[in-house]
Amino acid sequence: MNDKNYSILPRWLTIALVFAGVVSFLSVSGLAAMTAYAYVQRPFNPATDTEGLEVLITEANQDLEPSTAVDTSGTPIPLPAVVIEEEELEELMVAAEATLAASNRVTILLMGIDRRPGEAFISRTDTMMILSVNPDTDTASILSVPRDLYVEVPGYGRNRINTAFVYGANNGGPAGGAQLAMETIELNLGVHIDHYVLVDFGAFIKAIDTVGGIDVYVPRELYDPEFPDMGYGYDPLYVPAGLQHFDGLMALKYARTRHVDNDFGRAQRQQQVVLAVRSKVLALGLNDLLTRLPVLYQQMQDGIRTDLSISDMVTLISATSDIPEDNIRSAVIDYTYVTSYRTPQGSDVLVLQNELIAPLIAEMFAE
Repeated sequence: MNDKNYSILPRWLTIALVFAGVVSFLSVSGLAAMTAYAYVQRPFNPATDTEGLEVLITEANQDLEPSTAVDTSGTPIPLPAVVIEEEELEELMVAAEATLAASNRVTILLMGIDRRPGEAFISRTDTMMILSVNPDTDTASILSVPRDLYVEVPGYGRNRINTAFVYGANNGGPAGGAQLAMETIELNLGVHIDHYVLVDFGAFIKAIDTVGGIDVYVPRELYDPEFPDMGYGYDPLYVPAGLQHFDGLMALKYARTRHVDNDFGRAQRQQQVVLAVRSKVLALGLNDLLTRLPVLYQQMQDGIRTDLSISDMVTLISATSDIPEDNIRSAVIDYTYVTSYRTPQGSDVLVLQNELIAPLIAEMFAE
């Protein structure tokens, strides 16, 4: 970890300060920030974190840099050039410069790791969300990025965006993986990323259980007979329509299921869960949450990685505590902004339409 993550304060006071900052940020971004405090001061374990990485890289390389693709009818079609067109590049650069110009804006890349019990921490990113707060305007944004987005991974060529973490972790562990994922987001979406939070399935479940579960309105009945269990088998999922109370495991299932629709619907459910956690934390209040702190810290410290420091969290206390829900903008990169392709290897991927995504990026991250 970076030296900024160490403190001369007593450990109990350090944790309390960080948790106070987390609660404030939680009112905007939900689970991502709540889990951040648990990893403060805990060093990486390179031996356990990188176990099994060679297999993941081999699998990722199978789809690396194809030169052509086919549409769903099987007709060969050229992929867009690796070099972005000048006009599109200018639009992205304008968006990126605008996000940097908002100097007080804090933007975090939240990555959910597809890690099962007993596995090494490094795995593909099952979920990617960009969470951003602008204290100058009292606004926040949540943008879900599809894992099958076919992008340029700096130094590695074109591949799914969820492989960036694996490639970066090859030489730098989780921190290196997160750094390359952040760079990949910046290169392809034009959004400057300040920090990252990595969360595995176990930390997600324990966090929600510790706050007593969440309430989520399910707009329609869900049935997924092929929902994957923690042992790579199947655990059929049924969720009735209407207001439901979820414990941590059920919230994870609701956030992960995609066979009932697609990855875009799944991304919307994940944002629902984030906002439901926000509502629960605000309802509990700081005093109640502080009583849960020891249990939360103990249960979650092995399931997250982050570069957020104590000072980062304290800064967020004043920056985010009063942002109203109406000022939180959420969006999903869906078929409005991408085109479907099939690689020569037979993999279905999504190609970003830069001229369509640039206005959304500017609206969400440049104001």
